[in-house]
Amino acid sequence: MKFFAFIMIGLFALQTPINAAGINVEKVVMDHNKKIKKLKKKNNELSGKIEVLEEQQKNSAKRIEELFHLMEYKKSSNVVKETMLRVRENNKKAKKAYTTARSFLVTDQYPQAIKLFTEYLDLYPDSNNAPDAHYWLAKSYLAKEDYQNAKKTFITFQQENPIHHKFANSLLELSIVHAELGEKNQAVTLLQSMIKKFPNHNSSIKARKLLRFIISR
Repeated sequence: MKFFAFIMIGLFALQTPINAAGINVEKVVMDHNKKIKKLKKKNNELSGKIEVLEEQQKNSAKRIEELFHLMEYKKSSNVVKETMLRVRENNKKAKKAYTTARSFLVTDQYPQAIKLFTEYLDLYPDSNNAPDAHYWLAKSYLAKEDYQNAKKTFITFQQENPIHHKFANSLLELSIVHAELGEKNQAVTLLQSMIKKFPNHNSSIKARKLLRFIISR
């Protein structure tokens, strides 16, 4: 009987810590849940900060790219501006050289005109006045009675500028060169071709007179 009582007392003694342990577990679980909630909250806050940082990084990268493009644009713009300034300066120099050469031609200073027109074509072969300069160079040779150079220059001018407004004039003047060089057949053929191709051109009247004169000789 005493043994039974001892066992019951022992079981009762063991039961008390178990219950106590059960209460502690609940508390631990509650504390643990609180900690989890805090961690989740902190994690959410950190996630939010990370998203903000990522967004800032994207914006920064975009701004850097925009700045780079802006710098490239400014650099390109400066290159364009510098190029335009050089082109304008060259155009001014070209125009001055062309005008001076024309002045020499109209004042019968043919060697100077030839020199300047030749230099002009060497320096500014792509300028707007280059075809005109080529024609006036040929005219300068003709006026100076340098028929070989006049012939060569007129032919080159015609080959390179078939629709130039002075093309018909150059045909008449080249026929004069042929006549002066004693190349009667070439002169006649060229004049006949010019008259046929440009019957209403102002130079055609002179061409007909010259043709009659050459044939009659």
